[in-house]
Amino acid sequence: MTLYDTIPTVGYRASDSSDPGIDVVDLDRFRQRRGRYAFNPYQPHRVSYFCFVYIEQGQGQHQVDGVLHPYQDGSVIFINQDQIHAFDPNDTPKGKMVNITPTFFSECAANIRNSYFVPFHLSLTQAPVLQMTPELSQSCRVLLAEMTQAISEVDNDPVVVQLLFAALALKLSQHRRDHGNGVDDLRRQRFNEFLFLVEQGFAREREAKHYAEQMHLSYKALNQLCKRCCGRTAKQIIDFRLNLEITRKLSMKGGSIQSIAYDLGFDDTTNFVRYFKRHNGLTPSAYRAAYERDAMMSVDTSL
Repeated sequence: MTLYDTIPTVGYRASDSSDPGIDVVDLDRFRQRRGRYAFNPYQPHRVSYFCFVYIEQGQGQHQVDGVLHPYQDGSVIFINQDQIHAFDPNDTPKGKMVNITPTFFSECAANIRNSYFVPFHLSLTQAPVLQMTPELSQSCRVLLAEMTQAISEVDNDPVVVQLLFAALALKLSQHRRDHGNGVDDLRRQRFNEFLFLVEQGFAREREAKHYAEQMHLSYKALNQLCKRCCGRTAKQIIDFRLNLEITRKLSMKGGSIQSIAYDLGFDDTTNFVRYFKRHNGLTPSAYRAAYERDAMMSVDTSL
């Protein structure tokens, strides 16, 4: 057994059956409740969900995948699903931690019908720490307060929470796009061009070579561009976008598995099922059944 195998994996903890799949946790409260956790937040631990930490006041270093990243007032620390991170034991920052399930992202995509979340999602591995302007930090503070209020309301409408998150995600992704760390304007422009092409063609073409040819780049050059801008290969980006669309369609009522497969460019349902299971660990039918079960539980609780 390696050291990597001994690192604990932390799952998303729903507050109750009506939990929308997103939780805003005050950092002071998080530290106060440390004794209740089965893991030490100051030691490396893997998260099975997405999260980001908003530092309202504080200065220290947050460990992400074994690397220490400095932060300060107005920083946002992004932690991607399945990444390993640890808090700084020498700092007690003020702020919020936002935990987000993959299902919440799918529901946002289904209800809002927008791909705001795509560049936000992809940017999580580019640079874990994003430094906000004072104005953006204030907007972040206000939107997180609104989200906290919406989540806490007994008769909360999950779409309200999704819209508030969409506004915050869009602001952060725009800021990251315009202030990319270590990426010059030309690379950002070319990477955004690639994302646009993927957005237009992911349902028809899943091979990175196709997009490289459209951009008059070699396959190797496109991969280097993608890794520099977001830490992922071109193929991983294409698969991520396609998988997001599949989960969006599965989350919507209507549409057979076969029709979804056909709409998204799969000529064989068996290949579609294998593709989805490889990326999600379960079949499309099992995913849809779980989604509908969770939705039904939410409705029952609100009645």
